[in-house]
Amino acid sequence: MNRSGTETSKKRTKNRVYHTIYTAMTVLFLIGILWAAITNRGTSPTDLLSEGNGSFGDDWYMEDGSAANMDYLHKMPSVKPYQEQSVYHSLPSDLGEGKSLCFRTKNISYQVYVNGVLRYEPRIRESRVYNRSLGTRWNYVPLFKEDAGTLVEIRFQTVYRNARACIDHLTLGSAAGEVAGIFTGKVVAFSTCLLLLFAGLVLIIVDIPANLQMDKNHELLYLGLFAIGIAVWCLVETNLLQFYTDDSRLLQCLSCGSLMMIPIPIMLYLDAAFGFQKKWVVPFICFWSAGEFILCTILHLAGIRDYHETLTLTHILLAVTAVILVYTILKNAFLTRESKVRNVYKAIRTAGLIGIGFTAGIDIVRYYNGHNSDNAMFMRIGLLIFILCYGSAGLEKMVNAVKLGSRAEFVSQLAYRDGLTGVGNRTAFQERLEELEEEKKELSGIAIVMFDVNDLKYVNDNLGHQRGDELIVGSANIIRNAMESEEGVVFRIGGDEFASILCGEDVAGRCEMALSRFKQAMDGHNAVKNQALRISIASGYAVYDKSQEDEKLMDVYQQADVCMYENKKRIKSEQIKPADFYKGR
Repeated sequence: MNRSGTETSKKRTKNRVYHTIYTAMTVLFLIGILWAAITNRGTSPTDLLSEGNGSFGDDWYMEDGSAANMDYLHKMPSVKPYQEQSVYHSLPSDLGEGKSLCFRTKNISYQVYVNGVLRYEPRIRESRVYNRSLGTRWNYVPLFKEDAGTLVEIRFQTVYRNARACIDHLTLGSAAGEVAGIFTGKVVAFSTCLLLLFAGLVLIIVDIPANLQMDKNHELLYLGLFAIGIAVWCLVETNLLQFYTDDSRLLQCLSCGSLMMIPIPIMLYLDAAFGFQKKWVVPFICFWSAGEFILCTILHLAGIRDYHETLTLTHILLAVTAVILVYTILKNAFLTRESKVRNVYKAIRTAGLIGIGFTAGIDIVRYYNGHNSDNAMFMRIGLLIFILCYGSAGLEKMVNAVKLGSRAEFVSQLAYRDGLTGVGNRTAFQERLEELEEEKKELSGIAIVMFDVNDLKYVNDNLGHQRGDELIVGSANIIRNAMESEEGVVFRIGGDEFASILCGEDVAGRCEMALSRFKQAMDGHNAVKNQALRISIASGYAVYDKSQEDEKLMDVYQQADVCMYENKKRIKSEQIKPADFYKGR
């Protein structure tokens, strides 16, 4: 091992020691913090605020004296849709000061009476775009010492025939304590949603520079829109946004609408990332989604069925999309490739996306089973998995981006250059013709020169492809040197075909000068005694000028090609056949 290698090895050994020391320090520090947190846990500010609060959800009864199921009002036989009814409960005799009746409502309109007097009624905003329901609301009804022992009545009516309706999370105590407790209990869920929302925005922003100079593959854009749609829905389902606005009806519309916006980005992402063998899948789901959105909106605005009442249609579409999502990812992640190597990062991304698919399915099942708790509870677990998995997989792209950064220019050249000769390739030639087609009226003249290398097939078949490559390279050098002397650009457009484009003044005269040098160089090469390879190249050109405004450059190209083939016939009729020339060499 050389000196440099020895020093590098020593440095790596020292770094491993430092890494071990730092890891041990970190572990010991975390153990100390956890031990202190567990053994010295006191009363939190939230506990102090809610001290004395108690559950008030039991022993509510209907007008006929029957027990009221506050969590599932919609399932009670005595509760009729659209009809006003009441539930009752007596306040404790030791009520005290500063107490509030705290509860959450869902899909009902309601009023609260204390001792027969209206004490609380929610503010109802009206708009054509709102659902019929008030959505989900947190309510805090102030009580006073003199209310002790009196009767509390909640008059309500359900607004949907089959949708869930409830009055839950009933407590009696400090409203501030209840609010603090709700926020404390959902801080992780809320933070997860915000993190996903941020991740979606980052993906969309990153997609912009990633697609500026390449064929548009908006994989990051679609994934970002997908993440934002889910994040918005989950944010609403945390029921924390209701503390920032009293317009709960708008939040319910936002929840329904965000679900309808999810299928199309999912399908476009899958198509961009993996592709579909069956080309009808993407348009089928996308048009289905658009049709469902239009139908639901028409029914909503017409007052026939609002967005909440047509959620089943959205859930069916989401279920179909989830099946396609899981199937596509599993198929592309675990199929054995020719290299027999499993892409670890693709498997990580797969785990994240499958996590979303399965947890979404669980929450949909919970929704139809009548669970009144958070509808996105499991979904957020899937979102957390998604963030962790995609973040880990994103390291792969970051590392590759750094590696590829130094090669960017080289890769760009490969896209437009012939690997064997170094001149422009057919793609570069076609793009240049397209550019000139737009600019030709501003140019005084354009010339296209065509070249065809003779004897290449014979040389490949009889002398080997290495010799054939030498023939192509030698021919390219002669063509390039001659054409570049007159500011022409050379392209290899086929195995044995080359083309050159000249623009500007007197292109015909410049073509003649370049072709004269070309023939001299070719003759000089072939004049060398015992030359291993004969270079024989047919040529021809055609010119476009302003007098030919209606003529396309593709027509000029074909004219040049015809001239070149006429020259090729003449050369073959005059020169020695390749079998005779190479005989004995």
